[in-house]
Amino acid sequence: MNTQPEFTTAFQDEIPNYRAIADGISSLSARGTHVRVAHLRSAWVNELEERFDVLTSLRRGWDGYVGVPVSFTCAQFAANLIERLYTRSLPAPQLVPMPNGTMRLEWHMNEFDVEVDVLGPYDVVAYRADLLNDSEDEIEIQTDFTELAEWIAELAAERVELQEQAGG
Repeated sequence: MNTQPEFTTAFQDEIPNYRAIADGISSLSARGTHVRVAHLRSAWVNELEERFDVLTSLRRGWDGYVGVPVSFTCAQFAANLIERLYTRSLPAPQLVPMPNGTMRLEWHMNEFDVEVDVLGPYDVVAYRADLLNDSEDEIEIQTDFTELAEWIAELAAERVELQEQAGG
């Protein structure tokens, strides 16, 4: 008998036909072709899973005004984005709910600020401030996240350089 595992988190409950990660996803087409979709999970996504659950379960008015919980669609896209941006040498981003149901990913370290507003699937605005050079950049992203990935790589490289200078 094929039974679904029982769920305890809001983040997982909202996924139609959710199955445990270990199950993998496979299908057989009419031609008998077997397709398997791997579901890798970075350390960041594992670390942030509970935070995603909290943000998608916020009560209305959580901000003292009319704030709504982070939409599941927004949270799911943010989790996928975090999975793709994962860099072992950086800590996971801070997840910040926005009153309109969107969310922000933030890194503040090594004289850099990187903030990524996830407004919805393929609707992202990213901001970077280099506090050492007093420069700022902002990009709107719909499909090509290459520049954002480069920002995260630069943040990681800067961190390694500063640690080496400090002897750590």
